[in-house]
Amino acid sequence: MGTMKGRRNRIKHFLIDTVNSLFKPGMSKHKIFQECRENEKPIQSPYIHSYPTKVRYEKVMAAFGDFLSNEMGIKYERDFRKLSVDEVAVCLDKYFEKEIEKKRAQNTLEIHISALNKVLSTIKPELKECFTPEARARWRDGVVAGDNDRYNDPERILENLKKIDEASYTIAQLQRLTAARIGDVKKIQIDEENKRVLIKGSKGGRDRSIYYNHFQEDFEKVKEYKQRLDEILEKKSFSEIRENEYYNNLRKACRGAGEPYRGSHPFRYEAVQYRHDVIKDLPKEEQEAYYLQILKDRGKSPKDIREAFDKVEAKNALPEAIISEELGHSRLDISRHYLKIRAK
Repeated sequence: MGTMKGRRNRIKHFLIDTVNSLFKPGMSKHKIFQECRENEKPIQSPYIHSYPTKVRYEKVMAAFGDFLSNEMGIKYERDFRKLSVDEVAVCLDKYFEKEIEKKRAQNTLEIHISALNKVLSTIKPELKECFTPEARARWRDGVVAGDNDRYNDPERILENLKKIDEASYTIAQLQRLTAARIGDVKKIQIDEENKRVLIKGSKGGRDRSIYYNHFQEDFEKVKEYKQRLDEILEKKSFSEIRENEYYNNLRKACRGAGEPYRGSHPFRYEAVQYRHDVIKDLPKEEQEAYYLQILKDRGKSPKDIREAFDKVEAKNALPEAIISEELGHSRLDISRHYLKIRAK
């Protein structure tokens, strides 16, 4: 979809206008479903075919637009388009926390989920990744995640995973060590000279660097698992492992450990919180040098660097800012969601 101009680009109006653009009352849903079957695609329509559904979806998107504007400070279409998949997922989590607090019925929450999935995926197709079965269950049922959104016993899960499949185990370890999204694992590059991991073209098109000057043992493990993964990918494609094996194997490993399966994202939470615990205990001059290195490596000008330090100092949030940069987040509050830290 193209960017809308004028006052209608306020987030609430933009979302409602997107609903209206999907409303196709004269189009045959049956014909679309038939084409899906013939092309072996999921049986679903990208459009809204009935007026009652359109009205319900407009109400949901109006509520979500108000939430983004009032609670998250995302007031315009351009602000929303800058968000990564992770950042939108956090917004959705917070939105449904509030909806569940209002004692919404499950069928009402299902309507919210369906509306948001259809509309947000129209705006940015990659946002379909937010609507996993686990996320939908959490939003619909109010299922509580584990402590700090991490698995309670990741070591046991990893032990089980290693017995099930070496490739899945290797990918999970790289996620734990680099805080990588699943799609970024195959992009990992090792910069031996500067003791960092590079991930080119992460979500939102941003390059990420994760530094290991203070995590030397972890850096050696990353190199080891990266080498293993390269050897595995000589025999099998990453997409085949990801789509056909990884999540099924992880689900089995969780079942064997007696933990609810929540996908691979808890490994990212674990990595982020572990790195933050180390960084926050570094002397302030080492934290400043760490942050300065990141900003310089990103090509920031001296003026931009001074402004970045001023903002971080005002919030007393240097460790969180380092984590935010390494995660590739554009907003500090998203990284705080991973760290379970309230805004200062």
